[in-house]
Amino acid sequence: MTSTRGGLCQHRPHRLQSRVPSGLYWASLRRHQCEGGGGVRGMMRRLRAVVWVLMGLAVFTCIASVRWFIHSPSFDDHRLPYTSVIPASAEMLPLSHVALRMKQRKHNVERMCPADFWREAAGSGVSDVEDPITEELVANPKMLNNLIVDDKNHILYCYVPKVACTNWKRILLMLIGGTNFTEPFSIPADSVHRKNVFTKLGDLEPQEIRHRLHTYTKFLFVRHPIERVLSAFRNKFEKNYTSSSYFKKRFGVKIIKKYRKGIDPSEVPANGHGVKFSEFVSYLIDSKADQFNEHWAPMSSICHPCSVRYQFIGKYETLAEDSEYILRQVGAPPSLHFPDVIPSKTTAHVEPYFDTLSKTQQMDLIKIYEDDFRVFDYHFRDLI
Repeated sequence: MTSTRGGLCQHRPHRLQSRVPSGLYWASLRRHQCEGGGGVRGMMRRLRAVVWVLMGLAVFTCIASVRWFIHSPSFDDHRLPYTSVIPASAEMLPLSHVALRMKQRKHNVERMCPADFWREAAGSGVSDVEDPITEELVANPKMLNNLIVDDKNHILYCYVPKVACTNWKRILLMLIGGTNFTEPFSIPADSVHRKNVFTKLGDLEPQEIRHRLHTYTKFLFVRHPIERVLSAFRNKFEKNYTSSSYFKKRFGVKIIKKYRKGIDPSEVPANGHGVKFSEFVSYLIDSKADQFNEHWAPMSSICHPCSVRYQFIGKYETLAEDSEYILRQVGAPPSLHFPDVIPSKTTAHVEPYFDTLSKTQQMDLIKIYEDDFRVFDYHFRDLI
């Protein structure tokens, strides 16, 4: 840094002088360097000066970085807006394991649906009138009878019986402001299943249907097909609920009369009680799927996932997490949560009931729900 020639102290340019302004401090430092003759004391002073300069630069860099991070447009853009309408693009949602799960399920539906233009129409700028898939739905409004409309929050929810639809109807009733209850579970279960409680998409005019299909956030919940049909059987034919008596008389009497071997017609119980699962499955195999009651109709025939482009597909197997995630995405109030999930009692009964069927019945039952297995990514290999 310094040299002595002819008794004079000559200064070489300091490498920090080009980055930090010179002043009295640096003049003083150079004077002491000359006086110290490059000794230990002078070296310590130089090191101390370097440390102070580096510390100053570090503080300045930290302050600048924090201000940039807070005001950066990219940071603001990635914060999820608290709105009722959520973009269909999954890339705009916060990256989490639930968001990733939703994206994978949506991708599987797109991959399994037969029409190639299903995938293309969603992001190709196809107008309402030009979209052939939407026009098919508009021309057949009965296909949309299970889609509940929430115009306040721009939501379409396709309810599937035996997949937590009672609790989700309670949630929807609170979202649209149709009840004074502040807790979903306080709403009587039978009240949400009455006619005219909700607006159904199929009841609207064609242009109203088109607009909502193209602009609203759409979701549904699904369940393992065999577990769902068993849940329906146990609920409607084995239990003694109020609604069970209707199903026993409406379907049970006919099922026993036709499929109970060796029974005299006069011995068939008038209340339809005592239907066996194998008899119920025989009834399903012999019936046309388009005539099924909604409690055991295939989920794909209820919600039409290859026609209605659902942004979110929840599953009964991950009901709590999926429900909370979807509530946040549709802009539900922070205080509104899905009711506590009680583990299904049906799950443990799937294999024992399934084993009461013949191999032919097992394969025929699986074939009835073939589309549900494929589109919603369920498997039956562990059953047969």
